[in-house]
Amino acid sequence: MATSVGLAVLGVVGLAACDSGPEGSPSQVAEAVADALEAGDLSGLPVVDGTPETSQQQLEQAYAGLGEAPLSVEVVEVEPADDAMRSTARLRLTFDLPGEGSELVREVPMRMRVSEDVWSVAWEHALLGVPLGQRLEVEQVREPRADIVDRDGDPLATRRPVWRIGIDKTRLAAEQATTASRDLAEAAGLDEDAYSDRVTSAGPEAFVELITYRQDDPDGQELAAATEDIPGATAIEDEQVLGPTRTFAQPLLGTVGPVTAELLEQEPERYEAGDVVGLTGLQAAFDDQLRGQPSTRVVAVDEDTGSSTPVMEQEAEAGEELRLTLSGPLQREAEAALAEVGPPSAIVALDHSTGDLLAVANGPGSQGASTALAGQYAPGSTFKVASTLGLLRQGFTPGSEVTCAETLTVDGYRFTNVPGYPTSALGPISLTTALANSCNTALIDQRDEVPMTALAGAAADLGLGAVWDMPVTAFSGSVPDAAQSDTEHAASLIGQGRVLVSPIAMAAFAGTVARGEPVVPRIVAQQQVPSPTGGIQPSEARALQEMMRAVVTEGGASILADNPGPPIIAKTGTAEFGTQDPLQTHVWMIAVQGDLAVAVFVEEGELGSTTAGPIMDAFLTEAHGLLP
Repeated sequence: MATSVGLAVLGVVGLAACDSGPEGSPSQVAEAVADALEAGDLSGLPVVDGTPETSQQQLEQAYAGLGEAPLSVEVVEVEPADDAMRSTARLRLTFDLPGEGSELVREVPMRMRVSEDVWSVAWEHALLGVPLGQRLEVEQVREPRADIVDRDGDPLATRRPVWRIGIDKTRLAAEQATTASRDLAEAAGLDEDAYSDRVTSAGPEAFVELITYRQDDPDGQELAAATEDIPGATAIEDEQVLGPTRTFAQPLLGTVGPVTAELLEQEPERYEAGDVVGLTGLQAAFDDQLRGQPSTRVVAVDEDTGSSTPVMEQEAEAGEELRLTLSGPLQREAEAALAEVGPPSAIVALDHSTGDLLAVANGPGSQGASTALAGQYAPGSTFKVASTLGLLRQGFTPGSEVTCAETLTVDGYRFTNVPGYPTSALGPISLTTALANSCNTALIDQRDEVPMTALAGAAADLGLGAVWDMPVTAFSGSVPDAAQSDTEHAASLIGQGRVLVSPIAMAAFAGTVARGEPVVPRIVAQQQVPSPTGGIQPSEARALQEMMRAVVTEGGASILADNPGPPIIAKTGTAEFGTQDPLQTHVWMIAVQGDLAVAVFVEEGELGSTTAGPIMDAFLTEAHGLLP
């Protein structure tokens, strides 16, 4: 950056005159020229061998191909004036080009002399860093965006062929635009009025895109064929970074597209108009890694011949692929298991021995929302595992006797068990039987044994509320350590009240029971997760595993009893919500088989056993054949 020497930034006309010589000095002129070049405004300079207007015109022509690249100018040296009142200086011009670390540096000579008793710059086009008759242009070429791959290196998000379908206004008469645009929108099943307005308002040479389809999509193939019969309609072959299917691991993988105005405003040094960047999910979180750095080339273009001479070249840095812990085959099976589920739903599966997330699936009812990772819901009876841990810490054992009543009233609120609760599991029963059949009243009856602080502590030791270093939003759960009333305390013991979890939190919760220490989920294969702290005692883990196995052998998860593979431990859950009569219910099932810990969630269903159970059964059956 040029420094101030006590004169106007863009001019030296008003320099104080000295009685013994001309106005100004070579140093002052050099600094003024440097400031003027930086500002892109030469109008105030004292110029000989030209005019400020001509100099300004040459500057604008010489730099037009550099776009908005900022210029900084430094005065390197100034020679002392000689007897003929002449001097020279050297300036260093530094253009900050697009791309990290891309700079064009040019050192140029400058001549100065006294004219009409004022030190002035002897203007030469070479002061701009390029000879007369040439202009500087910057060219950028970006390498293809790197892939996001699964744990085996198979591409998940990669460049895939698409059709960009729309109206090319250069191919039809103006009066045809309205009819053609409406015909194309009708063929696509989209809003005809909205698209027609867009086409009509676009310029006469515009291509107005209606929709993008994968080339292997039958609907896209049909619409591409239909363009042949609509004036101006066209299907342009292109490539876009996409997942294996439209829904595969969305919104985890995220989207790629043109940089938004918001991003340009927030990070002008990082992005420029026309960039293609990660907009959501992992694509956004790892955008710098995946898109790398483009090659930057500056050339001097001859205005007469159009020939170009390289001035500066910087090679591209290819993006680096992002390897996930995700299993492509397991992810497909998880999505298949949810394919027919209407409400928002999710399956999260992880390897509890490592924390590696193997499947993160959202059902079609989630409509692009991250139910699996960011959803916040009451866990219902799956949370009874934490309540049971609280009782174990008070000296209870799996065989300890508790009482399961048909109803239990707390502070005027009447609690019941789920519809269809077996009468054979009422009355005095073991703690194991209470958990296996999910008796609400048995656990609520023991609320004095597990105060809220103890309940929150047990939940934390099972991983709920942990701090995770995840690159995308993921909710680890929230369990209050104090209740606002006896009723809320009772509700908390059965996973309601203000207890909130997500499907990923409950997969880690189930895995913690099997592992005996908190499971810290990770989605990026290279990520180093901290060693878990806290957790449960080996005796506590064994007791919980024994009781969760009973949920399969004699309780609500009996649908999993004949699944192939190692024995399964599980817990069902149903949580009431809303204001309807009867209340709506969230439904859950968590299960562990071998190293695989899974949570299934449906936002609205009947019971954990009847709604979530068949989904878990289908997923585990297929997963058995895919795991090593």
